[in-house]
Order: sequence, then structure tokens, then C-alpha cells
Amino acid sequence: MALSRESRDNFLESVRLFDSRVEATPTDRWFAPSPCEGWAATEVVAHLVGNLRSLRLALEGGDFFDGFGKPVEGDLNAAWTTERDELAPLLDGTEPETVTVRGNPVPLAAIVDGLMRDLVIHTWDFARAVGGDERLPDDLVAAATEAMAMVGDSARGPGFYGQVVPVAPDADAQTRLLGLSGRSNA
Repeated sequence: MALSRESRDNFLESVRLFDSRVEATPTDRWFAPSPCEGWAATEVVAHLVGNLRSLRLALEGGDFFDGFGKPVEGDLNAAWTTERDELAPLLDGTEPETVTVRGNPVPLAAIVDGLMRDLVIHTWDFARAVGGDERLPDDLVAAATEAMAMVGDSARGPGFYGQVVPVAPDADAQTRLLGLSGRSNA
């Protein structure tokens, strides 16, 4: 299945959303602890730099895991900006239907939707850590919530998503998304 315009747009919007939080963050807040256990705000950014790098490498014909989890060298903000700027032109409507993940073809749409979900949730994590704007756009909350359906039990635990946090039946959509991802909006 080809990457839909909606998936591409949601992904690029989630990149812009995270970027807006990075740009608004004072330098002295980058080392604040995040809601991701054991991670400061810097680790959230490094993780997302790695995600963008991995997608870029996969779109350039490499394996997604060639760039995944690799340390970010040098200035973290500059690394984010570089990966953001190098990736966007690769999602121009001519991208392949599949990319290589651990030697196997995987639909690009599944990777892009998963990374969009990660960007949206980690935008909240980062904002919470640095005291920034925690509000997430309704359209991205809806798209990320839909993409949470791909998260199975094997993706819940340390270094992944937490266990589902129950929320009130009348909770807003953002709170429900956070609960699905193992986070509490309290």
C-alpha cells in the first residue's frame, strides 16, 4: 500500500509540532526529567533524531535499523534540525511502497504512521519535561490514537510504551491517547 497523503501530512505535521516545542525551549530546560522513565528531555530529542535518521536511511535504500538507536553526536538541536530538513524532501509523493526493516520489506505507511504516533506522544513528553505547551492538535491526537492499535503487548515495557493507564470515561481525546500510551495527564 502506498503512503497516503493523509499519512504523509500527519507525519510532517507531527514533525512540525515537535519542532515547535524544541524551538520554544530554553537551553537550561533540556536536561529536565521527562515522563519517559530514565530519560531527560535530551533523550527524548535524541530518540526522535534517531527515528528521523532511520526513516531517511530507509527511504534512501538502506535498512531502517541502520540508523535506529545510534547515539547522536554533537549538538542535539542541530542534529534534530538536520534530520528534519533532510527527511522532508524524501516524502514528496514518489517514495517507495515498502522500506527495508531488518532485511524485510515493510509497508512504508506502517513505519510512517508509527513514527507519527511516536512524535505526537513524545511531543507531550518533551513539553511536560521542559514546562512547555502540552496541548496536542486534535487531528494528530486522533491519528496517533488510531495508530496506537498497532501497539501490541510486546511493545509495552521499559524502553517502549507503558501499560495502558485507565482514564475516566469522559476523558478528553488527548488524555485517552496518553492513557493508551502508558502516560498519565495528571
